[in-house]
Amino acid sequence: MATLEQLIDEARALSAAEKLKLRQELDRELKQPERPQTSEPAYQTNERERAWIDANRDEYMGQLVALDGDRLLAHGTDARKVYEAARAQGVEAPYLERVEPKADAFVGGWQ
Repeated sequence: MATLEQLIDEARALSAAEKLKLRQELDRELKQPERPQTSEPAYQTNERERAWIDANRDEYMGQLVALDGDRLLAHGTDARKVYEAARAQGVEAPYLERVEPKADAFVGGWQ
C-alpha cells in the first residue's frame, strides 16, 4: 500500500482535469457520514437471544418464544399468535424459536 507522501507525489503529476476529479472524489468521500467504530460485528449473531433461551429453557420448554435481544416479547404454542404479539410491540423482526431440550453432543465410537 502506498504511503501518503507517495500519493501526494502521484497527485502532483496529474493534469489539472485529473486533479479536479480527484478533489471532487475526496470531497464526496468527506461528506459521507463516518461509520462508528464498534466492537460489534456488522451482522446479527443472536448471542443475547441464545443466552436468554439457555437461561430460561426449563420455564418455556415446548413453547415458541419471541425475543428482542434478551427481552421476552411473547410466548406460546401458536407461532402466528406469538409472532403477531411480538410485532404488535413494535419489533419489526423478532427472534422466534421453539424451546427444545438441549441436545447432548454426539460422540461416536465403540462401546
